[in-house]
Formats: sequence, structure tokens, C-alpha cells
Amino acid sequence: MPPRAVVRRLLGERIQQLTALAMGDGIPCVPSPQEVETMRNETLSHIRHIQMLDESKNSGRAPPNIDEALIFARARYHTYFPRIFRVNDLPTEILANIFRYIVWPVPNPGTGTLWRLWLTWTCRRWRQIAAGDPTLWNAIWFRDRPPFARSWAFLERAGPSSLLDLRISSEDTTPISVPEMDSLLDRIIPLIPRIRILIYIGSSWQHIELLLNKLGTVQLAGVPLALERLEIHRLGYIDYNHQGNIKPTVLFNGALAPRLQYLSLSGVHIDWNTPVLHNLSTIDIRKLPLELSPSIARFREILTNCPSLRKLCLDGAGPQFDFHDPSPTPIVLKNMKILCISDFSAHYARHVFSHFMAPNLIDLTFINMTGEDYSPLYEILINRFPQIKLLTMYAIDMVPRSKTMTEWLMSMPQLSYLRVANLPVSFFDLFTLDPRKVLAPEKEHPSPAKVLAPKLDIIESHPSVVPALVKLVDDRRSLGFPIERVYITRTKELTSNKPLQEACTQLMKSTTVQFMFSGTRTPEEDAILGE
Repeated sequence: MPPRAVVRRLLGERIQQLTALAMGDGIPCVPSPQEVETMRNETLSHIRHIQMLDESKNSGRAPPNIDEALIFARARYHTYFPRIFRVNDLPTEILANIFRYIVWPVPNPGTGTLWRLWLTWTCRRWRQIAAGDPTLWNAIWFRDRPPFARSWAFLERAGPSSLLDLRISSEDTTPISVPEMDSLLDRIIPLIPRIRILIYIGSSWQHIELLLNKLGTVQLAGVPLALERLEIHRLGYIDYNHQGNIKPTVLFNGALAPRLQYLSLSGVHIDWNTPVLHNLSTIDIRKLPLELSPSIARFREILTNCPSLRKLCLDGAGPQFDFHDPSPTPIVLKNMKILCISDFSAHYARHVFSHFMAPNLIDLTFINMTGEDYSPLYEILINRFPQIKLLTMYAIDMVPRSKTMTEWLMSMPQLSYLRVANLPVSFFDLFTLDPRKVLAPEKEHPSPAKVLAPKLDIIESHPSVVPALVKLVDDRRSLGFPIERVYITRTKELTSNKPLQEACTQLMKSTTVQFMFSGTRTPEEDAILGE
């Protein structure tokens, strides 16, 4: 009998083929009465087949592959049944609710725009229902060409009372000139009492300075702010030798934003004494030189003023050094669940970690820790985060069979989800070795053998490390600590690299493999972060 992983893979391929066959050319059409009758008879036949398989399974005389046959039979039923489902006979309220379930949880803003348009293109009734529901249109991405006719049409459909989630992109593929940006902001700023989320993405400091200055006029007008989330991302290479001389801006010109919870600034420096930096749940700061960063005293003050802080991300940015207080009293952040550290030296990372504690942290990310020995950092993190369940390691250098990293990983016994990319094979070896033999190789250790992260059962991987995962998954299964599922990010490399394709096939023999798009979240990650 073939391994269950192979059976699952073959079954998945059959279901994919079944779905493609049922979809046909994907063009909607109204079936004739004869076609409806044929479809109804086929559906009844599928139901009878499922009932027959169920009876066979319950009789105790079922063939060995009965479970796979049932899975395929039910998949065929669920694939073909909707062809004759009278969806347009549903009440308007129910159909509108279905549309919301389609549109709201989209994986990214571009897909959300496309799906909403598809709803309006399907038929007259769907267009009337979708266009008449303001909640489907209040997330607006200004990515169409000026004068943004599509985006303003979305805004009109959102109605005058809906809270708005606005995203503006001025990238290479969708450039916006400074005069066009000025005109756009002149129309957006009067909507500020209704704007819940505002995100800007672009590479030009002139555009960002214009946005910051326009937001400063809110204080002069005395307009109340409904803003809950503000993100400003500056893309590409940043010449701080020139831009660093620009005077830092006080957000909203000092006006309070009582609902602001989420602040993300990438390559954007502000006056860090701005009064809005309190009661935040997310602080995300990226790509800032130390001279434009908050002082360590102000950084500690911000953390203290955000007792509900849930997520802290410091990516190539962080507080300035304090050479006068080598042993600060750490601030205890009891509500912090997610921490991301990227592009830090080992010495600077130790400095940052010395200023806070997060005893309930469950999601930790390290990115671009290369070029030196980071053992001194891992040393101070031993027993620091005992509740970690999700660990992300991208582009990390390490000493083979590192005792310090082994002790650090041992101190996170709840680890169940590992996200990896661009790592040496020696990192994966640690998860198959008995940690006692790494820490004390000269001693004899009693049975049974131990293993790092005994609860680890999910791995999310970049294709570059898939070959290393083949041995890891095989060894963990033989040790009695199997990896139940491996997610692999879809890249062009997967379609062109034959050795990589062979590694994926080999991996499928030992575990369930699922391919995913970059930036999407897995159900297991959602479950961890939702706890």
C-alpha cells in the first residue's frame, strides 16, 4: 500500500482535475431546461453513490481505500451541486451577506478591488445588490490613473456615513505626480472625520512631505479624527545625507488622535515627541538611521505609554544608544504578542532587548542577522520567551551545532510553527539531534532520546530551503515527532528548477505539502494569533 502522503497527493491532484473540468471555460451561462434536468439527475446519482459508500464503510466489509473514495465522492458532489443551485432565488439580505463574506476576507487589496468588480459584472441583480451595499465599497485603493474615476466611484457607493479605509500608491507602475497628489489630498482631507485607515506607499519624499503637511491642517480646522491606523511607506533607496536635513514633522500638527492604534512608518522620520504616540497596539518602524530615531529615553516613554502594545516591529530602525545606563530596568509589556527584529547587529540587538520584557510573547521574527556571531544575543534570550509558538527565521548566520542557539530553542517548548528562509542546513540539524548531545557531547545520556521543539508540527518555507526540509521531516517522523504539514511559498523557481521540484515530490512522501502565495496567512497561523 502506498504511503498516506502519496495517497493524499494523488487524491488532491484528482480533485484539482475534477474542479477544472467542472469549471469548463469559466464563462457563466444559463442552462436549458434539459441541461438542468440532466444536472439534477447527476446530482442525485452523486448523493446515492455517497450513501452507498457510507453503508459499505459502516458494514465493516469496506475495501481498504474507502476513506479516499468517500473524500473524492463528496468533493465531486460539492463541485457539481452548485450548477443548479438557485442562488438568485435567495432573499436580497442573504445574498448581500454572502457577498460580504466574499469581499471582506480578501488576501490583498488588489484582489479585493477585482472581486468587487466581478460581483457587479455577473448579472443585473448582483450588480444592484453589490452596488447598493456601502460596506462592500468603503475599502478604496487609489491605484487607478488620475483623476481616479474608479476610486471615486467606489467612494460614492460607500455612501456618506461609512467609515473609510483608504490606500494610496505612487509606485513605478502607478506613478502620481506631485500636483496630482496635491489635488487628490485636497479631496481626501475633508473626509478625515470618516477615515479609519490611511495607507500611503511611494518612493518620493516630496509626496510624503506633502501628505504630512496636509495631515497637519487637520489640527488647524479642529476636525475630530476617526483614524485608527496610519501607515506611510517610503520605498527604494533613501539618501539620508540629503533628506535627513528636513525638519521632522509633528503628526497632525499636535492634534490628538484618540482612536489611533496602529502606526507604521518606513523610511519616514517624524518628531518623536508628537503626542499621538500613546495607547498604541502596534508600532512598526523601519529603515531609519539612529540620528533620526527616538532617543532611548523617549523610546522607553513610548513603550510605557502603550500598555496595550500587542505588536512591535523594528526593521533597520530602533532607539538611539544610551552609553550612560548599561543596566536599565526593563519595561514589562504583558500584552505584547508579536515581535519582529530585522537588520540589527548582535550588540545593538542586546541593547534593545535590555529595555523591555515580553513574558507572553507568542510570535517572534528574526530577519537578516548575518555577518557576525549572534551567540551573545541568543544567550540573553534563553528563558526570555517561554510562550513562543511561532518562530520566523530569515537569513540567519549561525555556528554549526551552536550550544547557545540550542539552549535558546530549548527554552521555547511551546514552539509549534516554524517559518524559514535562507538558512544553513546546520539550523535544521538542531531539530533532529538530541539537544543533550549538542550541549554535552562527551557524556552518555539516558533513553529515551529528546528533541528540540517537541510540539513542532507546521513549517512554512521559502523554496530555497526545501531540500533541507526533506531530511528534517524524515528524521522527525522516525523519531516520533512528525511534521504534519509544510507550506511552500509559490515562486517562479518552483516552475523552472527541476531539482527543487524533485525535492518537493520527495517531501510529499513524508508529509502533507501545500503551496501558498506570498503574503497570505495559513489557518494555523491565524489560530495561534487568534488565541
